[in-house]
Amino acid sequence: MATMIVNEPMLEMYIFETGQLLDRLENILMNSEDRRDLDPTISEIFRVMHTIKGNSMMMMFEDIGILAHAVEDLFDYVRKVKDSVKDFSAMVDLVLEALDFMKKELQKIEAGHSPDGKATDLVETIHDYLDSLKFVNPTVVKEPVPKTVNDQKYYVQPSGAGGGVSGADEKQKLQFYQAIIKFDEGCEMENVRAYSVVHNLKALTETIEHIPQNIVDGDESIAEIQKNGFEMLIQSRESAGTLKTFFESVAFLREVSFKTIEEVTLIERLEEVEETVATVKSNTPPKKERESNKAKDIEVEAPASSGKGIGNFINVGVNKVDALMDLIGELVVSESMVSNNPDIQGMVLNNLEKSSRQHRMIIKELQDVIMSIRMVPLELTFQKMNRIVRDMSKKMEKDVRLDIVGADTEVDKSVIEHIGDPLMHIIRNSIDHGIETAEDRIDQGKQPQGTVLLEARQSGGFVYISIKDDGKGLDPEYILDKAERQGLLVKPKKDYLDKEAFQFIFAPGFSTKETITEYSGRGVGLDVVTRNLQTIGGVVTLDSQPGQGSEFTFKIPLSLAILEGMLMQVGTSTFAVPITSIRESLSVGDQEIIRDPSGNEMIMIRGQAHPILRLHQTYDLVTPVKSIHEGILILIENEEDSVLLFADAILGEQQLVVKPLPKYLDSVNGLGGCALLGDGKICLILDPSGMVQMERGR
Repeated sequence: MATMIVNEPMLEMYIFETGQLLDRLENILMNSEDRRDLDPTISEIFRVMHTIKGNSMMMMFEDIGILAHAVEDLFDYVRKVKDSVKDFSAMVDLVLEALDFMKKELQKIEAGHSPDGKATDLVETIHDYLDSLKFVNPTVVKEPVPKTVNDQKYYVQPSGAGGGVSGADEKQKLQFYQAIIKFDEGCEMENVRAYSVVHNLKALTETIEHIPQNIVDGDESIAEIQKNGFEMLIQSRESAGTLKTFFESVAFLREVSFKTIEEVTLIERLEEVEETVATVKSNTPPKKERESNKAKDIEVEAPASSGKGIGNFINVGVNKVDALMDLIGELVVSESMVSNNPDIQGMVLNNLEKSSRQHRMIIKELQDVIMSIRMVPLELTFQKMNRIVRDMSKKMEKDVRLDIVGADTEVDKSVIEHIGDPLMHIIRNSIDHGIETAEDRIDQGKQPQGTVLLEARQSGGFVYISIKDDGKGLDPEYILDKAERQGLLVKPKKDYLDKEAFQFIFAPGFSTKETITEYSGRGVGLDVVTRNLQTIGGVVTLDSQPGQGSEFTFKIPLSLAILEGMLMQVGTSTFAVPITSIRESLSVGDQEIIRDPSGNEMIMIRGQAHPILRLHQTYDLVTPVKSIHEGILILIENEEDSVLLFADAILGEQQLVVKPLPKYLDSVNGLGGCALLGDGKICLILDPSGMVQMERGR
C-alpha cells in the first residue's frame, strides 16, 4: 500500500491536476472514438499519461503510476505504428476502465484514505492487449528493451545510488551534464514541478545539484525559477540522448537547454553557487530587522506579465473563496444593522445618509466581484454526461447522440455540485425509457440514431437546463392507470390534465418500467432529481408528446448565498420573497373576492383567476389584519403557476444572506431558508415553489 504524503500543498496540487487530466483525457478519447481517428490527439494523450505517471510515482501512489505507465506504453505503440488499432471501441473501453480505476483511487486520496486498489489485473489486461496488437501488426520499429515494474526506481534514492541501467557492465563512463529547463508561463507552483523533475531524474543519475537549492519551502525559489529557469548539474552514466529525451518529456515544459560539460566546469559552477549563497547569507539582516524593513516597504515590484493572458490567473482554494463569501455576508448584515439602528431612526442626518449610500454601493460591488469568482461554467458537468450516454448506448444496444448547447453558461459552484446527479438520472431515463432501438425508430419513420439535447440558458436570476429527447414520449393514460393502482390519485382520472399526470413519475417508488434493469425500474431515479433540486431552491418541469419525445427543464438559482428579497409583515413576524419571483403587488376590496367550487378564495386579474394564500392562516399567526382590503396581496409566480400571498404590509426590498433553517423548522412547508435582519430579527424566506404546492394541496 502506498504511503500517504504529508506535504499538503503538493497533495492538493496532485489531486487537482490529476483530476483535471483524467477528465480531459476522457473527453479526448470519446471525441476520438466518434471520429475514429487518434492522429490529431495521440501526442496529447501520451503526454497526459506521462504526466500522471510521473506525478503519481513522485507521490508514491504506485498502483496509479504503474497503471498509467501501462496505458502510456499502449499509446506509445499506437503512436509509432499507424493504423494498428482495428477495434477502436475495444481499446477505448479498456482505457476508460483504467481511467475509472484512477478516479476511484483519487477519490480515496481526497477523502484522506490510502489508495488501496490493486491494478495488477488491469495492467496485465492492457499488456495482453498490447501484445495482441504487436502480433497482428508486425513492425520493424526498433523498441528499447522494456524495464519491468520492479526495475523502475521512482522513489527518492540517496546520492550515488545510481539506477536506470542494471548491471555494472552495461553502464557507461561517468559523464557530466548541465540542464536548464523553463516551465510554461502561468503553470503555477514551479518549485513543486522542479522537485518532481529532480525526484524522477534520480533513477538516471549518480548525483544531482540544482539551482535554486531550496525548492520546497518559500516562494523565493518560484520567482527565481520563473526568471532564470531551473538549473541542474548532473553526474550520470546514461547517454546524453537518454537524458535529453527525459527532459523533453517534462510536463509544462517551455524550453530546455541541455549540454555535456567537463568535470572541472561542473566543479567551478558549484563553487560559484556556494560563493553566491554565502554572500547572500552574510548580507541577510537578522529576522527582526528583515520584518521591520518589510513593514516599511511601500512599493512591491510585481513580476512582469507575459502578455499572453494566462499569467493573469491564479489557483485559489474553494475554502478561501467560501470564507470570503461568508465575510461579505456578515458585512451585508452589519451594514443593515448600522443603517437601521433604532438610535438614529427619525433623525435627519444628510451626511450619514450619503455615506451609507456610498457604503452600500461598495459592498454591492464587492459582493458582485466575489460572486463572479465563485461562478463556474457548466461545461465540465455537461461533458461528463458524454460518458453516460456512451456507456448506456453500448449496453442497451441503442444508437444515441448527445448534443450540448450553452455549456459556457455559468452558475455558482455551490449550485453546480447539486445538479450532477439529477442530470445523470434524467439522461439515463431518456435513453432507457424514451429512445427506441434503431429498428423501431426506422419503422416509425425516424432517423435510426436517437438524439438527447442538453441545453443551458440564463434568464434573470435563474439558469434553465433542459434535457430533450426525440424518443417515444410519455403516455398520460398509462401513467394515470399505474398511479391509480398505487393509490396516488386524489381525484378522478378524467379530471387530470396531462401535465398533472406527468408529475406522478417524480413520486417516490413510481416507475413506468415493468421490469427492473441495471438502470431503471426501481422508482428511485426521478425522486432523487426533485430532492436534489429542492435542496438548492430549484424545480423541475416535464413536457411530453407521445411519439415525439420528452423535455425535462430544471430551473435553478444562479447563487444560494445572497438573495434580493421583498420583506413582508404578518403580525409580529417578517417574511421575505425572492424579488425574481414577484410579478406585482396590489390592494383590492373584499367584494372582488370570488370562490372556486371547493370554497377557496381567488381574485380575477386581467381575465385570469389567481388563488389567495393567507399567510397568517397558513402559519397560524396572530394579526389584526384579516380583511383583504386592510392588507396587501403579492402575486408570485413559479413556472406557469401563480399564487397571491396575503400579508399585513410590504416593508421594502433588502439584500439577505441566506442561512439554512434550524432542524425544528425542516418539516414546515413553504420555507426555503432564513436570514438575519439589521435590527437583529430573524426573517423567514418563503419558497415560491413550496407556496404553489401548498395552495394546490388545499
